[in-house]
Amino acid sequence: MKLTSLLLAASCLPMSLLAQKSFIIKGKTGTLNAPAKAYLRYSEGDIKVVDSATLRKGNFTFKGSLKTPVHAVIILRHDTAALDPEKYTDNLGFYLENSVITIISSDSISHAIVKGSATNDDDAALTALQKPYKKVADSIMAIYWKRTAQERKDSVWLSTIRPIMEKTENGYNADSRAFIAGHTNSYAALVAFRQFELGYNFNPDTALAKFKKFSASLRESALGKKCADIITTGQHTNIGVIAQDFSQNDTTGKPVKLSDFRGKYVLVDFWASWCKPCRAENPNLLKAYNKYKDKNFTILGVSLDDEQTKRAWTGAVQKDGMPWTQVSDLKGFESAAAKLYGVTAIPSNFLIDPSGKIVARNLRGADLEKKLEELAL
Repeated sequence: MKLTSLLLAASCLPMSLLAQKSFIIKGKTGTLNAPAKAYLRYSEGDIKVVDSATLRKGNFTFKGSLKTPVHAVIILRHDTAALDPEKYTDNLGFYLENSVITIISSDSISHAIVKGSATNDDDAALTALQKPYKKVADSIMAIYWKRTAQERKDSVWLSTIRPIMEKTENGYNADSRAFIAGHTNSYAALVAFRQFELGYNFNPDTALAKFKKFSASLRESALGKKCADIITTGQHTNIGVIAQDFSQNDTTGKPVKLSDFRGKYVLVDFWASWCKPCRAENPNLLKAYNKYKDKNFTILGVSLDDEQTKRAWTGAVQKDGMPWTQVSDLKGFESAAAKLYGVTAIPSNFLIDPSGKIVARNLRGADLEKKLEELAL
């Protein structure tokens, strides 16, 4: 077939079929030779991939194919020692996708420049947007940690830095969210969406509306499906929804169901003995409990301790003086109840009314008492 015929045939194909279906990484790091090796590591869904290439005059190549972009790491070994990423610092994190990617450095792979990955370029653009805000926050925190413990509590000084930190955080979040909204075909934006829109106490309805704006291919990616699952869990634990029942054993081994508390206001409190913010919150819970325990209110503590910290869990219950029911399946963050309620950070709680409906989430400090007073208990 003539060249013109080939070109005409290709022009009839959909653009998706003309797109790069595999990746090639062309690396160059100084003039290193064997036994120096480069290792490429990434995960595609639940599949973990590790590949290696021997360096020749500093050059190395990797080839493969991906369904969607992924975050990858290249680790460079300058000798024959066994690969130990936790102890070896010459590594580079970047976004890998089906394209021709060059990674070049004159000495260390950690100083390399990545070209040819649109996802990596998008991530770099987002990082550049965030950099001024991070610089301000880092400078303030550097001053904070140089102060003594007593100086950090100084109300006058804190009143001067809080407005600055608040303005910095608001700008950081606003610019990051604007980037996400403007890059709905970018995997880097989907990664940022997971961070900014599906964090602690997120609104599942708002998150779903934003998630639907991403391209179908991104929504169907492994990360996209994970985001969808998080949103679905959020919808099942949203305010106004009937709380999902679960059963776990108390400190004596007796099974306790959430539905056993139907007819009362119950705060389902996820915590752990090793969680300092949780332990700091316990006095607030105790105060609210003592004030409203005779007004149809109680608490169900769900510990994310595990078998190794079982004694610490029961010890913390005694030490912090928590008289309400405590349960745990001793599986840490793999707790069935935590997964059911989408709990990925603690302390976290859900206030449920007598009919079993969730009426509030993540009440901290004095907010629990205020909510109970609002409910006219």
